[in-house]
Amino acid sequence: MDKRYSTIIFVPHARAKFRKLKVSHRFLFSILSLVTSSLCLSTFFSVQYFTSLTQTHELSKLRNENRELQTANEQFSKSVESLRTQLHTVEDRTRKLAIIAGITTLDESSQGGTGGVRNDDNNNPYRDDVDKMTFRSHRLQNDLNVVEEKFVAQSQLLSSTPSIAPVRGILTDGFGGRSDPFTGEPGQHNAVDISSAVGQAVRAPADGIVVKAEWANGYGNVIYISHGYGYSTRYGHLSSYAVRPGSRVKRGEVIGYVGSTGRSTGPHLHYEVRINNQPVNPLAYILNAF
Repeated sequence: MDKRYSTIIFVPHARAKFRKLKVSHRFLFSILSLVTSSLCLSTFFSVQYFTSLTQTHELSKLRNENRELQTANEQFSKSVESLRTQLHTVEDRTRKLAIIAGITTLDESSQGGTGGVRNDDNNNPYRDDVDKMTFRSHRLQNDLNVVEEKFVAQSQLLSSTPSIAPVRGILTDGFGGRSDPFTGEPGQHNAVDISSAVGQAVRAPADGIVVKAEWANGYGNVIYISHGYGYSTRYGHLSSYAVRPGSRVKRGEVIGYVGSTGRSTGPHLHYEVRINNQPVNPLAYILNAF
């Protein structure tokens, strides 16, 4: 057994007696070992404690992030469902507008179907929904373009179709067979005669372009208007013009004034409506009364 010792001298203060403590090396080694072990254990537990604090903080942070992601996911899910509902509503309204416009080619079932699986690793649960809504929105945009074009065409057709009386007055002669007012011989009257005061305004019954505003045998001062879509109109026996050839006119716009020029027995308007240059009964194109 090791019998070596060490002497530890204590000096309390300058005038005090020295004190000696005789300690074996084995005891010193034990003390040092104990201190070293205590320091190591303290260091270990300190590291563990702070590591645990850090992990607890990270875990709490992850839990908060997870809750935020769950909330965001729920909100996104509600947004997707709301968009799906809105898209369905707009699709229904588009189909109804298409029916009103006389379009029957918007039925998606008649277009056939295709599909497939994405070639990627994206596991987003809403990816398919977003893809479907994107496809539906593109198709809806195309459908709306078709409906809009149809309505524009119908609007242009309606604005180009004669629909109002060109002048206020009394109907004195109708369309069809009649006796010539000058000779009494039977003949064909391709217009209606509307008696009115000289100078009474004559208005365009539809949008169009003035083709002629000149004197013509029988008609006297006459105006020809082309309305498009095969429609044209003529206005005879005018006293004067308010437009010139090439002028664009709108329904209700004044184009001339009632007179009795040409082959006429008195002040009135000779009014013709033609479709593809074939005379038709103008009364079918007067939706308001004289």
